[in-house]
This record gives sequence, C-alpha cells and structure tokens, in this order.
Amino acid sequence: MKLFPDERQTIILNILKEDGKVMAADLALRLGATEATIRRDLRELARQGRCKRTYGGALLPSPASGTPQMRLAVSADEKQALAQAALHILCPGQLLYLDAGSTHLLLADLLPRDSDLTVVTNSVDIAARLLAKPGIRTIMLGGELNEQVGGAVDIRALEQLRPFRFDVAFIGVCAFETQSGFGALHYQDAQFKQQLLAHTGSVAVLCSSDKPGRFAPYHFMGAADVDYLITSRNAHPEMELDVRQHGGAVLHALLPSGENVNENRPCRTVDN
Repeated sequence: MKLFPDERQTIILNILKEDGKVMAADLALRLGATEATIRRDLRELARQGRCKRTYGGALLPSPASGTPQMRLAVSADEKQALAQAALHILCPGQLLYLDAGSTHLLLADLLPRDSDLTVVTNSVDIAARLLAKPGIRTIMLGGELNEQVGGAVDIRALEQLRPFRFDVAFIGVCAFETQSGFGALHYQDAQFKQQLLAHTGSVAVLCSSDKPGRFAPYHFMGAADVDYLITSRNAHPEMELDVRQHGGAVLHALLPSGENVNENRPCRTVDN
C-alpha cells in the first residue's frame, strides 16, 4: 500500500528514535518507495529540525542543546548516576579539569571536600558550586562566556590552559558516531576541547545514553583518546567496544534498576 509523505515521515522518525540512524536505501526497501522519495522525506524532516542529514541517510540531532542549567532536567537520574560513578576514578591530591556541562555540574556537587583536590573549570556555574566546598581549591579559566556552552572557550581561555597538566580531564561531549567519534555542537567549543587533550594525563567522558548515535557537526576526539568512558550499561555497545579496543576502561553507572559500575582502573597522576 502506498503511503502518503506524512505517513512515511512518521515511520521514519519512529525508526530513527529506535535505531538512532537510518539509511535511505534501507528505508526505500522497508517502505516500498524509491530512494529519491526517501531522500525528499529526509530533507523535509531535516528542514523541520527533526533529523540531521548524513551521507546516505540521517541521524537524530544531539539532545545537548540549551544551557547546562536547562539540560539538568534531561535524563536527570542517569546523569546523577554517571556523576556518582565518576568518583571511582578519583584519588586524593589530583589536579582535575571539569568542562562546562550539566553532568559535570552534578559531579561538582559530589566531589569530596576533604580529598585535597584542585579543580580547574571554564564554567561559572561549576566554580560557584565548588565555592561552597572550601576544602577544594578552585581555579577559574577566564574569557568571554558562551551561554550555550556554559563557559569560556575563546582564545583567552585557551591561553590560560598552557601551564596545566591535569591528572584527569572530564571533557563534555554532545554526540558519538562510530566512524568519527565524539562531537560538539559549537565550533569554538570543539576547538577548545581538542586543545585540552594535550594538557591531561587521562581523559574521562560521562556519556548519557541519549548521545551515542546522534549528530553533532564538530568532531574533536576519537575513542582512542578516551581513558575512562562512564556510561549506562548497553547504552551503545559499539562505543564501549571502540574505547576498550584502544585500551580505555568502561565503567557502568549504578542506575535505579540496580545495574552496577562494573570496571575500574587504578587512578593515575601526572608530573606537573
């Protein structure tokens, strides 16, 4: 039976929500339409902001839009569990970097004030939360604040990274694609994150289950760069496998369903 465009597009969106991505050739077979027809449907859905076109298909857009404060309510329980799991890779006396982001705001709340930590951040919100913990030394990177990023990512912030060699840098991600790795929504933010990689001994990524298989236009880091991936069990098996194959550790967050953090590594420090 021939489907109307709105019927096809509804089906395409449902498949996208279930699988995270679609290919025009596969959809044409499933829906009994030509690839040209499917491409027109994908163009229309992209125009509406409901998907992002890729070569031969489409992905769901990244959910990481809006300010970090606005994003706190999105996947709130999972983000809290990710932040809790991140404590397993910390050791007393470390120099940490907390990137601007909603999950890192929650991690800032959980950092133990008696562990002799020094935290560098580009986020005003994170710095403000750490001010309530006098046992943690907090250093704020300056520069022009980007409201959507939630922190400073301009040239001044980059220059202020130079003297630091972090034991662990928690780097925010907006999306993950198997072939291209981790991405950000803003060009300047992606450039900042990419430069940050050269200033840390270990890279930690707290990745909620709504980010793998999503689209973000600026890719800045591959799975090989990640030392600790903290995510929900079965959020994206290919992402976990990719990180493990490159020597990284995968930790699973303790979710309300009772799943546990299943892997850990001894914490490391770098010589400053």
